[in-house]
Amino acid sequence: MSPTLYLTDILILLLFIFFIASLKLRPFPSLFKKFFWSSSSLLFLVLIILIGISLSKNPLAGLYGLLKLLEFIFFGAYTTHFITKINFKKILFVFSVAIIFESVLSVAQYLKQSSIGGFFYFFGERTFNGQTPAVANASINGDLILRVYGTFSHPNVLGGYLLIGMTLILFNLGSTKKQLEKILYLISLTCGTLVLILTFSRIAILLWLIILFIFLISRAGKNFLKKNIAFFLIFISIVIFLIFYTPIISRFANLRLSDESFFQRENLLKNSLVIMKNHPFFGTGLNNFLIELSQVQKTNTVTFYLQPVHNIFLLVAAQTGILGLIYFIGFLAKTFKKALAERDLINYKIIIFLSILILGSFDHYFLTIQQGQLLLSFILGLIWARFKS
Repeated sequence: MSPTLYLTDILILLLFIFFIASLKLRPFPSLFKKFFWSSSSLLFLVLIILIGISLSKNPLAGLYGLLKLLEFIFFGAYTTHFITKINFKKILFVFSVAIIFESVLSVAQYLKQSSIGGFFYFFGERTFNGQTPAVANASINGDLILRVYGTFSHPNVLGGYLLIGMTLILFNLGSTKKQLEKILYLISLTCGTLVLILTFSRIAILLWLIILFIFLISRAGKNFLKKNIAFFLIFISIVIFLIFYTPIISRFANLRLSDESFFQRENLLKNSLVIMKNHPFFGTGLNNFLIELSQVQKTNTVTFYLQPVHNIFLLVAAQTGILGLIYFIGFLAKTFKKALAERDLINYKIIIFLSILILGSFDHYFLTIQQGQLLLSFILGLIWARFKS
């Protein structure tokens, strides 16, 4: 509900300015036509959203949400057109370094059981400890253990970032023959796996184990696995060690449907259905879900649990109505078809796309938090990209 200007917003604004300036130097095809079917289709989406905003309880919040949406559409479209094989390798390098950076910070948070502070604040680290109200703790064998945040707003967001970043690196190991780069990738995958476990994010951890299994099976009969056998033996050994010698098993073993997280998600889901029923065609308006939730939420406690529903499809339906949901699902279907166009059926685009759908079915950060929005728009742009030599 609080309009915020992030450093990344300024960077995207500068990117947009340079892009506009470049139009004078060379002709440029319509980004929106390539990325969103056609410019008329995008205008139809904007019209639906504007109608919803005009009917909302807080139109200014809705207009801010629309501005952010257009920002990330541009960022995704820019990624689609300008990414190449050369700068894709640079992207893998950046993800590797970023994962190692997040890992060092997160391990320090875990050992200290609080934020580190200092200059990490300027990278986005929040100030917290195990007793901070609403902080994310995990109950392990009767003890509350602080889940690591890194520089992210919640351990689940960090878990999603690590999962997507490591999947990108894992499925593109064959893109380099340099030994130093392979060592960097091994370090990032190992550190990322450790910190993913320390986030105690169940869905992300389970998905990572499935992705590792799929990758090994898909590469079993290929020379790639034989050439890098030492690499994978070391990495898999570390993964097995981390699973059995960290508290993660008890995190899954103690899972109960009566847990607070299940109860809260169930209530939010029920309330979102009520909101959808009250605003079927145009929704509540962007950024107005919490306002409507405060009107329909029923609680027996003195506090309200005001959070977006932990499902991106229900959130889209609640805020933009059935018309917006149809557009959203249609675009995702087009994106999945684009991912299927790759020669190899088991490729990183399909794996990451399906991972986002699964993560988004249990959380909302891809649509509500700056880091999640950046990651989603970049990945969608990457899926639509056609690498040029």
